[in-house]
Amino acid sequence: MSSFQLFRENPAFRRYWTARSVSLVGDGVATVALLLLITGSGAGATGVAALLLAQAVPRFFGPIAGALPDRFEVKRLLLLAEVGQGLAFIAIALVPSNTALLVPLVALSSALATVFNAAGRTVMPRIVEEPQLMPANAWMGTAFNLQAALGPVLGGTVAALLDARGALLINAVSFFVGAALLLGLPKMEPVAASGGDRPGFLAGIGAGIAFTWKHRTARAIFLLLLFGIMFASLDNIVLVLLSRDVLDGGPFGFGLLGTGSGAAMVAASLWLTRPTAKVSAVTLLAGGWILAGVGLLLTGAAPVLAVAVITQAVMGVGNSIALIGEETLLQKAVPADMLGRVGGSFSSAAFAGSALAYGIGGFVAASISPRTSLFIAGTGLIVITLLCLPALRAGGRTDVNAPEDGPAVDAAASPTA
Repeated sequence: MSSFQLFRENPAFRRYWTARSVSLVGDGVATVALLLLITGSGAGATGVAALLLAQAVPRFFGPIAGALPDRFEVKRLLLLAEVGQGLAFIAIALVPSNTALLVPLVALSSALATVFNAAGRTVMPRIVEEPQLMPANAWMGTAFNLQAALGPVLGGTVAALLDARGALLINAVSFFVGAALLLGLPKMEPVAASGGDRPGFLAGIGAGIAFTWKHRTARAIFLLLLFGIMFASLDNIVLVLLSRDVLDGGPFGFGLLGTGSGAAMVAASLWLTRPTAKVSAVTLLAGGWILAGVGLLLTGAAPVLAVAVITQAVMGVGNSIALIGEETLLQKAVPADMLGRVGGSFSSAAFAGSALAYGIGGFVAASISPRTSLFIAGTGLIVITLLCLPALRAGGRTDVNAPEDGPAVDAAASPTA
């Protein structure tokens, strides 16, 4: 099957990918517009921090959002979350630029995005056959990377032409376009309702957390995300300092470093859409994180800006393929009725890791040089990956549809298109 045959022969995947691409690029536009709106209102650093916190805090509730696909029809959840975000951004664009008004609306949008992401984790195994999960996830990775590559540029351009509120309204429209495309998806009933007694909502959340911890592969991915992203996110803090204070790149140099990483992420995900890219999910996940760690180490040692751009591209390639490997291994390793809840736990782990980095990283960056900070980040990322690798490999070799001490789950029970 060619890279594009998946689009030609699977209309459900084509609709889902297009919907996500439109919405994600719109999110990239909105990120820039929100920052311009809040800073233009005179709120200062406190307002920016409050806005970023409003975006981040709902991500902690991933396990709660992850229990929803087990109780409600998934397509309906996706539509409600998409339309809800569109309405929230219309309100954000129309209300006065007041922190007290913007923060709860931004938090509402982030909560709806958390619901969409949790429900979306269950979609791919339903609409794509198992042999096509890797290229399908690579295409979804490309959609995500386009957000980073195109969103900020488009956001700045649109905000300059229409002002920040106009850019926010365009983002709202992107959600409605996405919802219209999602209408063409097949109905996706909650898997947990297909057999046996379903636990209560709170019990289901607890069961998802317990499953994540008892399942060897899921636990390894959770820990890798928590501590791996903690180390990797130090790059976000010190890279601007490396450009300004060490490499004499200034703001333009910092932009080049981001461009090198973002372009490499898009290229890596596109490469994995090829039918000849036969690499296991475990290899992608572990190898990607190790490659990202090497990129951080090399960036810390880069003698000039041009070399740092290349090493950041190495980091971007590793980051991109690790995310695709993580998503594919999750879909193959976890039974269908646990995908949403385990995926929600993963999302919370990723956020907690970045929060730890941002909480600790400021003190680290203030006390040691940017190069040393990057050496710590790269070394820590490689070490935590190697520590988790045995559990990941065991998951790749065995029947990973079962927790360590629990019964196997019949793979045939997992719905596919």
